[in-house]
Amino acid sequence: MNQQWLIEHVLGTSASIPSSPEDGREYLSPQEAEAIVDEALNYLGAHGEQTEYTYMRGHRVRLINTLTMIPKADEEHSRLLDIGCYGYMGYWAKRHLGYETVVGIEWHPDLEDAIIRRVLSVGDDVVEFDSLNFDITCERWPIEGEFDTVLFFEVLEHINEDPMGVMERISSLMPLNATLVMSVPNAISYKALREFLVGMPPWTYWFFEPDLRHEPRHCFEYTPIVFQSLLTASGMRTNAFRTIYAYSTPEREQSTLEIARSVGFTDPEMGETMIAQVTKSRERIALRHPDVLYSPDGYYKNIHPRLEVLLNERIQAFRDRHAKDTANLGDGLIELKPDSAENAQQQQASSDLSRSLLETCDTQLRRQEELDQMLEASQAERQVALQELDAHRSLAAEYGVRNADLLSQVNQLLFQSDCGLQRQEELTTELEAARSAQEQARQETQSTRAWADTLAQENADLRSQVNQLLFQSDCGLQRQQELTTELEAARSAQELAQQETQGTRTWADTLAQENADLRSQVNQLLFACDCYLQQINDPEAAARVLRQRRFRWALDRSKAVARKTPVLRTALRPVYRTAKRAIKRRL
Repeated sequence: MNQQWLIEHVLGTSASIPSSPEDGREYLSPQEAEAIVDEALNYLGAHGEQTEYTYMRGHRVRLINTLTMIPKADEEHSRLLDIGCYGYMGYWAKRHLGYETVVGIEWHPDLEDAIIRRVLSVGDDVVEFDSLNFDITCERWPIEGEFDTVLFFEVLEHINEDPMGVMERISSLMPLNATLVMSVPNAISYKALREFLVGMPPWTYWFFEPDLRHEPRHCFEYTPIVFQSLLTASGMRTNAFRTIYAYSTPEREQSTLEIARSVGFTDPEMGETMIAQVTKSRERIALRHPDVLYSPDGYYKNIHPRLEVLLNERIQAFRDRHAKDTANLGDGLIELKPDSAENAQQQQASSDLSRSLLETCDTQLRRQEELDQMLEASQAERQVALQELDAHRSLAAEYGVRNADLLSQVNQLLFQSDCGLQRQEELTTELEAARSAQEQARQETQSTRAWADTLAQENADLRSQVNQLLFQSDCGLQRQQELTTELEAARSAQELAQQETQGTRTWADTLAQENADLRSQVNQLLFACDCYLQQINDPEAAARVLRQRRFRWALDRSKAVARKTPVLRTALRPVYRTAKRAIKRRL
């Protein structure tokens, strides 16, 4: 994209751009937008801060117009970025336009917080979103992700360095076909022309401020040509463009607009604020430093020759209109000549009847002189009347401006009065409700007193019953203590019996063991006796039997021990077999 093509494209397409988007998406109607803005203003007037209410009240027309140019969310998870998010745009984007995620940007140098939590409410409906606190002129923005729609209202004129750099960073946050809605003051509005005609600076906000960071200060004000050149150089396609009369109406500014129309401007071009809705059509910005904004040499080399053609066309149009107005005025003066000639002929005919030819000539000459004097006096009076008319028009325009300001103040006072009356009605209603509640409370108090007397009587009866129950309870507690004492004695006796039982069991186990030992000794004695008797009768058989019984006794004892220990039983099983074989061999 080159510089000449840029200016040719802007001048060639400006007239064909519609004032409202025609892309088939859903938008709020002007009536819906007006109702939404007025709802927030009514709530702020009654419950909000005065500064915020005054700002939004002054920008009411702009807010309504911008709401009608923001598309509703097309997808379920649509994201919106609001740069300079003062006011209620974030609230409206969530509640009325359907955006799921809203992120704001605002700069408060006095705050150290990187993120400011914005909480906006209308009545009981509350919307919260995060606003990032940083200067948008910095090179890197602390934002992640892309946004389907970006809002950039009344901020560009405050940027004191590299506005195209800001537009480049905005473009990097938008995917292709994403939407950007912007607004800036119009440097060639009717207000600028009116200030120019009286010799004042034509800017919207031109008052000197020593601190260049002063918020209302405008660093640069844009015209429609420069604004559209900026958008086109940023790789955007303009879908809609309009100027709005935010603080007046075309009907009130007819005297100023008449001068603008005489040099080729139209009423829709002369509003104080420009609003544009554009779509990103390029991956990157097309022209980083357009001459119309950055280069004086480039402007006079590439842009001014094309604008000079437009200047000559408008000068010629003014001359043609002036010539046409002069011709119409001349036709009006010519119409007076036949009447004057006819009067002269009538006077001459009457003079011929009564006077001589010389007297008639003298009279005609004197009459001609009188007519010339009358004509000069009439022209002088007409000139004075025209001057008075211009003065009256200027005075009427001044009164119109004052009247507009007074109407705005009256509307604010009326609104505040309506809010006060509404609050007074609410207080009256609350007072009546309080009186009604007081009377009802009085009646309830009387009934409560009667009920309290009844309760007092019932309380006396209950107290007597309670005393009886307390006496019975004391008796029951005393009996319970006696039973507790008996139970403790029984538990002590039971524990003593358990100890005696356990001692008896131990003594019984000891006796059983001793009995078993005695039985074993008796068996051994019996066995010894048998052996002795057998030895006496058959010594060899007795020895064999003795050995067999000893082996069997040892084997039985080992089996008895092994049965109690499974591991030992498994380990001794081969020993049992070997012992049996050995016993058999020996026997």
